[in-house]
Amino acid sequence: MPPSFRASEPGLVLSASVTSAVPAKHESGRSTPWFLAALGLAVFALTLACVYLVQHTGRITPIWIANAVVVAALLRHDRGAWIEIIGVAALANFAADMLLSDIWFNGVGFSVANSLEVLLAAAPLRFLGFDRAFSRTESLLTFYVCVAVACAASSTIAATALLISAGLPFWSSFASWFGADALGLALLVPFFQCVKLGAFREMFSRGERWVSLVMLGGVACVGLLSFSFPTFSLSVLYFPTLILLTFRRGFAGGALGLLIALTASLLMTFHNHASPQFLSHTLETRIAMLQFYYAIVGFTIILAGAALEERRALEKGLASAVSRAETSREEAVLAKEVAEQASHAKSSFLANMSHELRTPLNAVIGFSEMIRSEMFGPVGDAHYKEYAGLINGAGSHLLDLIGDILDMSKIEAGKLELHLERVDTALTVRECVELLAERAATGRVTIRTELRQAPVFFEADKRAVKQILLNLLSNAVKFTPEGGDVCVRAGLADGQCQLIVEDTGVGIPANEIGRIGNPFVQLSNNSGRHQGTGLGLALVRSLAEMHRGTFKIESAEGRGTTVTVTLPLGVDARTAAAA
Repeated sequence: MPPSFRASEPGLVLSASVTSAVPAKHESGRSTPWFLAALGLAVFALTLACVYLVQHTGRITPIWIANAVVVAALLRHDRGAWIEIIGVAALANFAADMLLSDIWFNGVGFSVANSLEVLLAAAPLRFLGFDRAFSRTESLLTFYVCVAVACAASSTIAATALLISAGLPFWSSFASWFGADALGLALLVPFFQCVKLGAFREMFSRGERWVSLVMLGGVACVGLLSFSFPTFSLSVLYFPTLILLTFRRGFAGGALGLLIALTASLLMTFHNHASPQFLSHTLETRIAMLQFYYAIVGFTIILAGAALEERRALEKGLASAVSRAETSREEAVLAKEVAEQASHAKSSFLANMSHELRTPLNAVIGFSEMIRSEMFGPVGDAHYKEYAGLINGAGSHLLDLIGDILDMSKIEAGKLELHLERVDTALTVRECVELLAERAATGRVTIRTELRQAPVFFEADKRAVKQILLNLLSNAVKFTPEGGDVCVRAGLADGQCQLIVEDTGVGIPANEIGRIGNPFVQLSNNSGRHQGTGLGLALVRSLAEMHRGTFKIESAEGRGTTVTVTLPLGVDARTAAAA
């Protein structure tokens, strides 16, 4: 803040354009010559006006703008440009003092005080990174603490200079300097940092222009009423009017309304046009009362504006997040539909390839069996007979795998229909055991059956029931080591047909039991020792569920596995076919 000369106190005048006082930041973050020239002229003009006011009217200035302009300039530039900015501002301040015939001692002292003030106000914000999010509550509160410290330091220097040069009371000079500088920084810097020109354009855009003018007119009306009826102290109405304006028009509206209110109050104060109670105080006291009142009003407006900006930012972020989530959901739904269509197309394709795949394989298996059995005479070399057996075994295994894949594809495509008939449990179990007898004998595995004496009959798809048993027996024999035992039990339990296949094989790890029964899932302890697609138990589960039955696995690693399939005694054919 510039000095007060001779017997005058320090002071300042308002700038009518708070948003254009600070030039835009240069792309490199460094100050340009044009920027420094504009800043120097702005500080010089503001200082000159204030010093002139103090010298020629002897009146006290309630607010100091020049330092707010400099702080805003510092916060918009990299630290490498700060020395230039502070130096130019100090020279402009000193030049204005000297032009109006102040003594060099005061000019130097006041320039040093102002330079220290702007540095102490801006440096902590840059160090903490709050200058990048100035509208946040913690940034504003930190800034106000910095303002108090910075103004206290500059006021001490200025008051000391005035005491030495003019003999003015220290605490009176300190209070006057502190009040004007603190009010200027506290009110103007947040608006410089937070209010953008686009906000003013939005305020007066088509559709918003008349509402904004009416609300600003309300502030002007309060000033007019206060001027017309000074005895009623109607200036207290500024507070609710400005708060309402801030809530409706944000920082920009609050800044314009505060400028109108403060200008009107200053004019009335300097022209002694106020209530008798207010005019009974000295000018110094009246200025202090104005500073206190507008400090409270400005502080409230700034915090309210900051809260509104944060809320708008949160709402915008929330709306963006909701939009992204909605887009993601739509993309997920679309991807799910595409995946389902692709899966259905795949299943339909495989289901339709049944005859095309099985016919040539049946030919390979049939002819290899004829060669191996030497149906039309000896092959000639024993190796050919062995090779024919290998071809037959590989073809049979491949046919089983393809059959499982095609059956699972039909189930997924909804094309596998159940043909219900009366099924004899005991007969079906014996037929399946006979089909696996040779394979069990080859692996030296014993298959036992435990059937109830009374025959169990139930309504089901016989082919599906046989496939359930064959898959369970095949798995049991495959994973049971030599000398092991496989037991098949069948009977009634809780009014349902129960098929149980129990083996003494390798078992299933406890952490993998939940995965068994899903398509293409194989045990980690298999390690490629046994061929297969992992579809056997998946088919068992699917066929059981199509019959409205249940599928259950109990196993202990190293001790064996028990698989239980429960099928109802009767099921509606149409429902089963559509399952």
